[in-house]
Amino acid sequence: MSATISGLDQIIANANRIAQKQLPRATATAINRIAKQAMRKSTRSVAKEVKVPTKLVRSRTRLRQKASVRKLMAQISVNRGNLPVFRLLEDGKHKVRVSKGQIRIGQHRIQRGFIQTLKNGRTHVMQRQGQARYPIDVVKIPLATPLTNAFHHELKDYHEQIKVELTAALGAALRR
Repeated sequence: MSATISGLDQIIANANRIAQKQLPRATATAINRIAKQAMRKSTRSVAKEVKVPTKLVRSRTRLRQKASVRKLMAQISVNRGNLPVFRLLEDGKHKVRVSKGQIRIGQHRIQRGFIQTLKNGRTHVMQRQGQARYPIDVVKIPLATPLTNAFHHELKDYHEQIKVELTAALGAALRR
């Protein structure tokens, strides 16, 4: 009794096609998905941490280069500069509350703070620092450390995330 396998050539051809075309495409898709997910989660956590709207932090990150079949690498660009407090007033949801010795914008309290239009036409929240002649400075929210920590935290188990996403992408490719 002998058994013959019919369609073995078709199975081998399908396996080669998947290895040559579908695998790089699925890998690029997985890398891009993980990059976008890291951007979304880290900006949300930083916004919650520094008590600003997510939209302001999200506008400081962008996916500069997507992963492609030829170059399996994504680049995320992050503006880690300090965020001027006056940006909180631009969306119209936050109001300035003035009380004795301080102003409040959202959940931020600025001692000896005031709003001033500068010579270049921009309006900023300023704060007096001491007794010197010009001891004023623009009030800013530091974002460098929170953004760095958030991105490192989101991408620390990058290899595990790639495995999960790649498995899902290859499964979808095999179903087609």
